[in-house]
Amino acid sequence: MKFVDSHCHLHDSRIISDIPWIEDRAKIANVEYMVSCATMETNFELTAQLSKDFDSILPCFGIHPWFVASISDKWKEYLEHYLLAYPSGIGETGLDFTDKTCDRETQIKVFEHHLILAIELERPINIHVRNAWETFIHIFKKMGKLKVPGLIHSYSGSADMIPIFEKNGLYISFSGSVTKPNAKKVVRALKRVSKERFVLETDTPDIYPYLPEHILGKKASRLNEPKNLPAIAQIASARVDMEFDKFSNQAYDNSMKLFHPILG
Repeated sequence: MKFVDSHCHLHDSRIISDIPWIEDRAKIANVEYMVSCATMETNFELTAQLSKDFDSILPCFGIHPWFVASISDKWKEYLEHYLLAYPSGIGETGLDFTDKTCDRETQIKVFEHHLILAIELERPINIHVRNAWETFIHIFKKMGKLKVPGLIHSYSGSADMIPIFEKNGLYISFSGSVTKPNAKKVVRALKRVSKERFVLETDTPDIYPYLPEHILGKKASRLNEPKNLPAIAQIASARVDMEFDKFSNQAYDNSMKLFHPILG
């Protein structure tokens, strides 16, 4: 049984010095690939270097909606340079209207450019959406279906929207949030996703899962890492009443189809 961590941030300053050991622990846990997403121009090069140092790390380059205020005048050229220089996905990008003071217009313009690149370059896109579902759906209807699939990471939307996203070429990714005792909304969404359209992630080093101590160990770090993916899958499979092996193998197959364009 193998796993793919469909969304993580291995460039993060909290864990970067531990990457060789994180990668070793991921291998022991049968995590074959880790899709590491940059979030701003200043961590593009670090994300690229990680992918050169470790065959198991698949890079994505993008501007996270939280950091659109940081973009330079040359951000489009810089992003395209890295996308063309490496077998890579696009992201993390998207929309987040949680903060009412955020610059929504800039977020929309930046996200739309990422979508254009995803369509033109035929690359998978890793998308963040929080409290912006109506705008997100409007943008997709305007721009049309992706040529290759993308994903919505750590899904937090309603189950009713999932058919719309699947129709537009998106996979739905579930993180450690599905392990929370009160994760009724997320579990309903997981049950609604087509079996060919769900994938799993850790969002390392964040969204530390709610898992029994006998799985993680009593002194486990509260920083998340890809080795926890099988344990997340174990709880998620139980919550949708599906055999662990069958559930995990399906998630792996889905991830391999999703990221096939950047596997080389």
